[in-house]
Amino acid sequence: MNTAWIFDEINNISQIGMTVNGVTRLAFSEDDLKARAYLKKLIDNIGLDYREDTFGNMFALYKPSGAEGQIIGTGSHIDTVPNGGKYDGLLGVISSLAAIKTIKEKNIPISHPLELIVFQAEESSRFGHATMGSKIMAGKLENFVQWEQSIDNNGISLVEAMKKAGYNFYDINKSVVEKDRYKAFVELHIDQSKTMKYEDKPVAVVDGIAAPLRVKVIIHGEAAHSGSTAMRYRKDALVIASELVLAVRNLSLAYDERNAIATVGKLDIFPSVMNVVPGTAVMYIDIRGINSKTIDELFGLIRAESSKIALRYKASCEIELISSEKPCMLNNYVSDIIEKSCQELKMPYMHTISGAGHDAMNMAEITECGMIFVKNDSGVSHHQNEEILKEDIEQGARLLYQTLKNLAK
Repeated sequence: MNTAWIFDEINNISQIGMTVNGVTRLAFSEDDLKARAYLKKLIDNIGLDYREDTFGNMFALYKPSGAEGQIIGTGSHIDTVPNGGKYDGLLGVISSLAAIKTIKEKNIPISHPLELIVFQAEESSRFGHATMGSKIMAGKLENFVQWEQSIDNNGISLVEAMKKAGYNFYDINKSVVEKDRYKAFVELHIDQSKTMKYEDKPVAVVDGIAAPLRVKVIIHGEAAHSGSTAMRYRKDALVIASELVLAVRNLSLAYDERNAIATVGKLDIFPSVMNVVPGTAVMYIDIRGINSKTIDELFGLIRAESSKIALRYKASCEIELISSEKPCMLNNYVSDIIEKSCQELKMPYMHTISGAGHDAMNMAEITECGMIFVKNDSGVSHHQNEEILKEDIEQGARLLYQTLKNLAK
């Protein structure tokens, strides 16, 4: 494989949306559309059949003579979080395109067509909902009303953003994929933890993907004058929220060995004035795990602790379930093919789980799925310091290429 081509194209696309603090390409933004236009030129130059669906998911099909079976899908996303790294998502897209390009150039005989999928709106950064493109493909439209009402930090709705980009939100149901279209799907992605770095393995077979349960907690204290209200009479919503933040952390520590974790990622206080005791606090908790029972257990403990802390201050709290998704296990024949490909290449590898969500977990609703992780040399993700060694990119790309060849036989 031409790994220099992979390095060059990752660098080229990562310049679109590059800032001094990282890469910002939010879904349906101008930079997102520019990156997609650049990618379409690459696809056209390679000579693949290109199309888009009604949500903006991109598809590039390679179907040579003799490839008449179900499609083997591969790919990832190119939208980013604000000030993100340049490999998250993009590594999988370019590596997938390079693998298909090489198979086409070498005229390797395959029995199944190969298709690159570039999912739209994988990150929840702009509209608060993750993996939207793959959810729509899998027919998971139960959050349609929430999506319709979602707005970004600038007050622009998803409906408006799509319209400006040339798409109609009310046509997204037309992008649901028939269940028998794909034989398999494999996604390559940077590891978003330090696990592989510590194990010093270039690639990993992903056995499962954790799913998020997201909660909104509203703490009702009592706003008061900061100078004339004695400390003993206060119902300070921020103080109550602070205790809950620590409680979430301490409860999560007990679930560390069971692969469950909880994070308070957003906290707003009202009226947010220096000389007023905060009367209301609104916090958002992200609970993740690879076992639904464990996730529910941790949520139950957090819910009970929220009420207990609020009661101690003679305040009250409301708990609203925002979303709940199912974890995804990937122990199937695609994972076996990835492992077999590692062995054929005599490539060191390990097994791991993903604490972050991916489009593969939704594709698993309509076909057999597998994931390949590539070692993250920095150990950080969703950050400009995200980094992969060139030799590890090469190993990951070689493994994906071998896996696609084996799947398409």
